[in-house]
Amino acid sequence: MLNASVIISTRNRASILPRLFDALAAMRLNSDTRWELLMVDNGSSDDTVAVITAEAERGRLPVHCVSEPVPGKSRALNRAIKQAQGELLVFTDDDVEPQTSWLQAYIDAAAAHPQIDGFAGKVLPKWLGDIPAWLHTEGEFALPRGITNTRDFGTSQQFLDEQVIPGGVNTALRAEAVAKNGWFREELGPGTSVPFTEDTEYMGRFRRGGGEFWYVPEALLHHCNIPERMTKAYVCRWMFDVARCQVLAYAEAPAGKNVAGIPLYLLRNYLSRILSFWLEPREQQRLQKKMKWMFTAGEIAGYRQLPAFKQTLAAN
Repeated sequence: MLNASVIISTRNRASILPRLFDALAAMRLNSDTRWELLMVDNGSSDDTVAVITAEAERGRLPVHCVSEPVPGKSRALNRAIKQAQGELLVFTDDDVEPQTSWLQAYIDAAAAHPQIDGFAGKVLPKWLGDIPAWLHTEGEFALPRGITNTRDFGTSQQFLDEQVIPGGVNTALRAEAVAKNGWFREELGPGTSVPFTEDTEYMGRFRRGGGEFWYVPEALLHHCNIPERMTKAYVCRWMFDVARCQVLAYAEAPAGKNVAGIPLYLLRNYLSRILSFWLEPREQQRLQKKMKWMFTAGEIAGYRQLPAFKQTLAAN
């Protein structure tokens, strides 16, 4: 068996894959490390398959092009899991730049801690444009780390607090743990009507089953943030979409007081937060309040869509 299988779903990303492949080829690996790179083409209409094929023919990476033509990141990940041969399955994205120590750090940590099944590396943002003055990553006005694509718990290896559920951008699970945990939910994730939460739902399920995550800061990668994500409009839309997806992924119909299936407290929160936003003259505070308002609006949208979503799941 191989030491590790790196799993990446990609769709119409031909222009950025060379940067990913260059970073992977620059990694420092032990001479006896054996691994594979499973690139899942998720129904691309550009030159993605040709770029992956060319990299495989180049011979510097153990890359295999896996096909999952039906759109849906979770479906693509499940396809790769069925094919993976590694003892450790490492999940990441196509818009990252792993550092030279990345994969070997995971393999070494897994060998040093055989009793642990989950591992999470450090993620730092790489800004592909000028950072606007309002965009803060630390301090009172810091944006949520899901927006800036940051996971940083310091420089020491340690257990992650049980409340921390790492997403899929830089996380590894032993193959046996993946087999026990089951499949990614294919109604969630990019390519579906619920484009978030597929990875946190999966890793949260691992947590609930008794799994633990060991933090490996040496398994460092940078997540590339394009200029389109560095706008207030994107930040507010992200808050709305994440809240909506969380309700659809996790919520049940409200048992308490509600109006047309929407919990009454959310309607109260919506009104108070929109009023607070409208009356706030200070720029940074205004953005923070708008984000909270948009999050509540997303939750309401999720509850409005929940009955139809549940009905669709039941029919399938």
